[in-house]
Amino acid sequence: MKKIALSFLMIVLCFGYATAQTVNMPSFSGVMFGDYFYYMSAHDGSLRDFNGFDLRRIDFAADYTISNTFSSEFRLEGDGTPNSLTPGGKFGVMVKDAWLRWQNIFQGSDLYFGVSPTPAFTVSENAWGHRFLEKTILDYNGIVPARDLGVDLRGNITGDGSLKYWVKLGNNSSNGPEFDKYKRVYAMFEVNPNPQFLFTIYADYAAAPLIFDPVDGISKSNDRFVASLFFNYNNGNDFSLGVEPFINLIQNNYAPTPISPLENQTADGISIWAWGSISPMVRLVGRFDYFDPNTDATLDNQGLILFGVDLLVDPHVILTPNIEIRTYDAPPINGGDGSDVIPRVTFFWQF
Repeated sequence: MKKIALSFLMIVLCFGYATAQTVNMPSFSGVMFGDYFYYMSAHDGSLRDFNGFDLRRIDFAADYTISNTFSSEFRLEGDGTPNSLTPGGKFGVMVKDAWLRWQNIFQGSDLYFGVSPTPAFTVSENAWGHRFLEKTILDYNGIVPARDLGVDLRGNITGDGSLKYWVKLGNNSSNGPEFDKYKRVYAMFEVNPNPQFLFTIYADYAAAPLIFDPVDGISKSNDRFVASLFFNYNNGNDFSLGVEPFINLIQNNYAPTPISPLENQTADGISIWAWGSISPMVRLVGRFDYFDPNTDATLDNQGLILFGVDLLVDPHVILTPNIEIRTYDAPPINGGDGSDVIPRVTFFWQF
């Protein structure tokens, strides 16, 4: 009886093993980064001397090839913000990506459906390569969400891939479900004339509910338009330079005085960054941002200055001593300083 049972078990195990060989297995990957930070000075005096260890991203993704035509990704992320903290204030996770890809829905183009990246800064963030130090300018200032739930079409316009496109129709609800009838349309064109140069043109239009103007006594459009450019020169792993200006127009979103009718609000900004290797294990990085949230207002401009030294201690681990400086035109609050000066030691690893 024992021999019969053992033989049956071996048959089941062999059948299961053979069956498993015919099934595509998901691949898993992850990224984590965080810092030890110290507010040497702070625009808000209540933050002066604030310091501690922080995990700014905990990211885990599962990718699955369904067939030669379809693939999918599911990504969870914790970022230490209220979006992903548990009700008890512990580190938690949120759904960052959940999409289905239909490859070659027509020649050279793929269709995506679900929660997926927006075209706004995916290319520039990849070129910057230092998301673990700071977000790119459109993301950092909340101009465009990093994700949206909708449908994307992206692919090559030319056969050699030197001209690419990416269009998206989304809810404009970021990682969340739809909450109104208004939508956001995104479009990006990427030009790669050679391996060293890259150029993108981006624009999006977000519809919004009408806003009531109490001075004029009528409802007005509150739609938003964003446009940006990105230029990158990249000499392999030796050097990279990026320039990214943008403009953001919101209709009827600003009143110069309490008795003035609503006017259009225009924001603009530019980010300039560079990194370069001085040895196979050491890389210098620097960045300067300028941001004006309302070109018609005063004392609202902000700046970002960042310097760091990447120590590539392992192909999958980077240690970066750096300093981030945030400047403000607005007067300090709570007895604060003119700017935030934050030395950090940033840890990045992937698996």
